[in-house]
Amino acid sequence: MKIIADNNGQISAELILILSTMIMIVLITAYYTTNILNDITNHTQIVIKKGREMILSQL
Repeated sequence: MKIIADNNGQISAELILILSTMIMIVLITAYYTTNILNDITNHTQIVIKKGREMILSQL
């Protein structure tokens, strides 16, 4: 009984797994980055509003 090896199929499967893992890493990183940027934006808006209210109250 002779077993025929299909190296091309295995290489394709491994390549698909590697690419899908890289895509997942990029998506997770993008998710956390956008959350951090949204937090920074929200805190900046709060600081600007408080500063504006303080300046207007002093006038």
